[in-house]
Amino acid sequence: MGWCLLRGAIATIALCSLSIGTLAQSYPQRPVCLIVPGAAGGPTDVPARLVAEGLSALVGQRFVVENRIGAGVIIAGETVARAEPNGYTLPYGNSSLYAINQALFEKMPYDPVASFVMIGMATNSPQLLVANPRLPYQTIKEFLDYAKANPGKINFASGGPATLPHLTYELMRLTTGLQALHVPYKGGAPAATAVIAGEADVLFDLIRTRVQSGELRALAITGKARDPDLPLVPTMAEIGYPEMTSTSWTGIAGPAGTPKEVVGYLNAKLNELIVQSEFRTKARVIGIVPQGGTPEEFAAHAGAERVKWARVVKESGAKAN
Repeated sequence: MGWCLLRGAIATIALCSLSIGTLAQSYPQRPVCLIVPGAAGGPTDVPARLVAEGLSALVGQRFVVENRIGAGVIIAGETVARAEPNGYTLPYGNSSLYAINQALFEKMPYDPVASFVMIGMATNSPQLLVANPRLPYQTIKEFLDYAKANPGKINFASGGPATLPHLTYELMRLTTGLQALHVPYKGGAPAATAVIAGEADVLFDLIRTRVQSGELRALAITGKARDPDLPLVPTMAEIGYPEMTSTSWTGIAGPAGTPKEVVGYLNAKLNELIVQSEFRTKARVIGIVPQGGTPEEFAAHAGAERVKWARVVKESGAKAN
């Protein structure tokens, strides 16, 4: 049993003696564990640690990140689905945990709808299509023209099969007719390093600092609007592909049965954190867009994403391995 699950079991015993009426006032009495489906330093871990730091200061109780890696984030999902619904073991999940996996695996030890109660979205960040700056294309139009003139010659890196960057590439292929060679790496950081080194040509990435430093060239953004920090980078919609949107979103949920008072308390604190200028400044530096909203809005967003990515998985034939 991990540290978080052990503390969660102890917390359950304590909560059994509390009435629902006193629960919100007494929670949290001890550290809260955020289970992250990914490695330290990855695209889900980075915002998770930023949120954990902010909530710890805001609530006056530690929020601890625990990374659970493997099996296409299924291990993290199963860990939380089987945890006591007491508010002390929570998934800080992403699109894979809450949406994409349902389309990739016929059988899973958790159900992304029935196993969780959504608490709140924390971030919703568009991806950047970035390229090695030494390559001949300077703009997204030049890139697409080059790809059409040289089918199959572009190496498209990603952090692994069926990750969000890979599926975003598949969405782009389905949308634009792009023909490229997908090259999966063991994580987003190695994929970015490969493009910087010239081993691969392009990838979808979140980190704006790599563009601002000149290590990578941004060709387009997959959001609905331009990034204020990169105002010259167009959206895909601007060049005629409005359906070509993809964001890396993260948020907090709880095991099914988590008391509504705990859900409401955490949602309120998360939204309070997200509007703080210090939090927003830290997020902006690393290319993360804070989101916020109600549990119902988070659930609706996850539901729409399940439909969207299920279509991409089916039409592209993408596999998890």
